[in-house]
Amino acid sequence: MSAIPRTDRDFERFLVSHGLTAVASEDTMQDWQRHRGRRLWFDFQYVIDLPPVSLFPEQTEPFFFVADRTCLIPPNTFECDFDYHRDGPRTHAVALDRLTALFGTPERGVSVNTLSETWKFERMSLGILTFLRENTAKSPLYEKHPELWNFCRISIARNWVRTTSEAEASLLRSLGPSEICQVDSVFAPRPRYSGAWDRGLFRFAANPALSRADGPFFWKRGAALGWCAGQWSAFFERPRCVGLRLEQVEPDRSPGYSRLLLTLPNPFSLEQEAVDTALLEGKDMHDLDNIAPEIARFWELPLRIDEYPAW
Repeated sequence: MSAIPRTDRDFERFLVSHGLTAVASEDTMQDWQRHRGRRLWFDFQYVIDLPPVSLFPEQTEPFFFVADRTCLIPPNTFECDFDYHRDGPRTHAVALDRLTALFGTPERGVSVNTLSETWKFERMSLGILTFLRENTAKSPLYEKHPELWNFCRISIARNWVRTTSEAEASLLRSLGPSEICQVDSVFAPRPRYSGAWDRGLFRFAANPALSRADGPFFWKRGAALGWCAGQWSAFFERPRCVGLRLEQVEPDRSPGYSRLLLTLPNPFSLEQEAVDTALLEGKDMHDLDNIAPEIARFWELPLRIDEYPAW
């Protein structure tokens, strides 16, 4: 490799050239399971193995991703249980040495019960994590499967989110005054990944020409509604929107806050279970008292207010 990858594009090219083509694929988790099947990871969770990959000579174990119930979107995080020396710290040292040579000096974790480092690019990242047996509380999973202490977990997060299409960009640019509800930049909506489904609801305009500059705002047109803030936007189907919920958390031993959520059936799950996606957050429990009812009227959705004590 002639130069250390610094951008997402460089990092993606490296991964693809070493066989991890899934990072550049739009195939959904369901697509992968259909072709690759799934296995139970240590009686704990189902995972889907990817085709053989080797980022450096000592690493030959498969990369996999967790089979999430939100299976109709592409996987976001790819993981590998690296086990070269059958000894966690020694194996971690090998991974650290090889990946530092490839990607430069990482950020070190501060937890006392793990060894951990992270390499950050733009929106993508690479991390290694090894639990230290002597500093870690008892775990039923590790007691049943002590070989887990040997693993150095390699994780790659591609921070996948749908890109804005030409049709979506055209819709946002053509919205008129009656189809827009402006909000103060203090409360500008932004992507908050409260669940895997958010990645399918949000859009990112990789090409700034596909974004609108006059934001942030909430919008509606026909059977669609959403929000827009610079290169980020969100799209929801109006008939699927159940309602809005304003959470007001009272300050106590910790600071209070407020959060406006949209409830809808999960559009990327076969079960269509009800989920929430965050729209706005305030630093005080009453920060959203005025804007939440305004958005509810604009979107013509019911608004429920829930008060909670801070923990």
